[in-house]
Amino acid sequence: MSNEIMPWTENGQRRLREPLDGPWADDVWLVTPKSSMRDAVYLRFTIASIPLKLEMKYAVWSNFNCGKWSMGKDHRTLRGELTHIIRWLNHFDPPIQSLMEKSLEQWEMSLRSFIVQTGRLRPRKQKALRSTQEYVEHIGEDPRILLFRQLYMQIQDTYDDRLVLEKDIWDLRIMGLAVNLADCHFKLNFTLISQLWLRDLSKTYMKYAISVRSAGDCFIKLQAIRCFSQFLAQQYSTACISDINRPMIVKFASFLRACDMSDRWRRSVLCGLRVFLETCAHQLRIEGITREAVFFPEDLPKPSKTLSREIPAEVLKQVRGHLETLDTTTLRMTVILLECGMRISELCTLPLECLIYDDKHDWYLRSYQLKSKKEHIIPLLNKVVVSAIQAQQKLIREQWGSACPYLFPKREPPILPFKAKVFTAKLNKWAVEKDIRDSTGKLYHFQSHQFRHTVGMRLINDDIPLVVIGRLFGHSCLTSTQIYAYKKADVLREELERVARERKIVNNLGEVVTDGATSTDPVIQITRKGIRGQTLPIGGCGRPVISGNCEHANKCLNCPFWLTSTEDLPGLKAFYGRAIYLRKKALELGNQVVVKNQEHIIPNLALRIEKLEDTSMDGSLTVSDLLTQLRADCLEVETELVEAHEQGRFVLARALERIIEDLKAKITALEGSL
Repeated sequence: MSNEIMPWTENGQRRLREPLDGPWADDVWLVTPKSSMRDAVYLRFTIASIPLKLEMKYAVWSNFNCGKWSMGKDHRTLRGELTHIIRWLNHFDPPIQSLMEKSLEQWEMSLRSFIVQTGRLRPRKQKALRSTQEYVEHIGEDPRILLFRQLYMQIQDTYDDRLVLEKDIWDLRIMGLAVNLADCHFKLNFTLISQLWLRDLSKTYMKYAISVRSAGDCFIKLQAIRCFSQFLAQQYSTACISDINRPMIVKFASFLRACDMSDRWRRSVLCGLRVFLETCAHQLRIEGITREAVFFPEDLPKPSKTLSREIPAEVLKQVRGHLETLDTTTLRMTVILLECGMRISELCTLPLECLIYDDKHDWYLRSYQLKSKKEHIIPLLNKVVVSAIQAQQKLIREQWGSACPYLFPKREPPILPFKAKVFTAKLNKWAVEKDIRDSTGKLYHFQSHQFRHTVGMRLINDDIPLVVIGRLFGHSCLTSTQIYAYKKADVLREELERVARERKIVNNLGEVVTDGATSTDPVIQITRKGIRGQTLPIGGCGRPVISGNCEHANKCLNCPFWLTSTEDLPGLKAFYGRAIYLRKKALELGNQVVVKNQEHIIPNLALRIEKLEDTSMDGSLTVSDLLTQLRADCLEVETELVEAHEQGRFVLARALERIIEDLKAKITALEGSL
């Protein structure tokens, strides 16, 4: 809220008078025509002061003109509140000539006193749902004070003829910036920065930031500057720009910790302030601000390792069971989110004509990604989603015709998209009503972005390559998709066991060997063959090289150092079949020496084959084991990629590059879980 007092002039009054022509020039406005259900509603501007009457009429007209209020709706509540404000304005003697005679804070104190004196104070009791899914009740402001505050700020903004960048509140919409219309924040408010030098410095920085950064990033930086302003007001009330130094930043970090902020929020504030100060010092070259380093890496809280935020399976089951009890709009939005994994801003701003039907009779969903500033196409395989979108299109066309550009418009005015916060609030209120709980028995609190994580995790658990998921989600780089590679613990365990079953290594006793992966490596075996002069074509030798030459030449089949893996199963089975055949022939010929040798070999081979084919696990497998195997797989594919390029097999090379990207993403994700 701004407490600036704008001077009211004849030119300002002329700007107020220009749009008030026709019926708007009258002192009585018909805003709700009479019908069989209700009487007509008139707004009567019975204000004695002509200049003040003009200001009030302009402020009310502005709300109708921008679509915030709609003509024809039931405005009985507005009439009552406005009538009481006009009665208060008329009780001043001498008459008020303009609301700009005093600040908003002074007028609010006067209006509140008048309401109390007349016995009409109606503080509103409001219930809000917290993140714990518990309702809390608080006392809200009197609705007449809220209405007056809105009207005052509209009049103040009209009188303020300064350039936009000279004002203390910047509306990014009128400045041409791409803003998220599904959000509720469109303005950069500098009035909460109490130090004038810091406010001017912030404006200088924001003039640069809005040209190179997104609107969302500008909001984050401004929040960091506001926190710094609060700190200065409490501990450095007389500080100026040249007083910013390392000791001050150290105290600011302690101040944030004392404010009981989360590590993530403190990190965001410190990073935002660091970017702000360093940009002002080094890129904008502002005089007075230190060029020395005042931030160091250890100042920032370490980012916490968080698992993917998908909706738990038990919660999803409850959601699907109660889905039909949602109101129509929320139901259709939820169905689309569960299938497509869109960001909530993309869903709320879907154009009315968002469906594409190609010549192959396939459906696609067209949306605009504000984050990457590009149009995005999503294939629709679920006919239920297509039907939900078509039903919503029909409803909007019947209700608003061609006046509404969005598939999910705001109720009033329909020229704006549905608000993301409204969707989340409705969903959580419904979750409380249906008693939706997680596995611990707690009421579950929904966040809209969880639907995107849920779809991403579902796809990666279905073994969809990260490259495909990235394209489906519209990620500009694979790094953004890697978050979905942080699998749930049970899924990760299944993956570990699957890889272990595929690459198990056993010794002569059938025991699993976890550190013998290199023993079966062909390169290692070639090296050992050059040293010792013997090795089998199947499996590998686990005997340390430093032990010297092997004393058991040509007896590997019975050697305790002979290691075999699942990759050797075909060869082992061939050996086994050969041993059975030799034993049979030796028995026929009466060759007891051969029979005795084969009777030693056959049980050994049978034990190895049995253990390698056994799919049960002993629980000894770790993430490190899987990382070792994934790195080996990646190295192998990279070798094949080099050969593909050398041979000019470019189609194969592209396929191998995608496999390498997927393997590296999994490796990065698993490394982060250690």
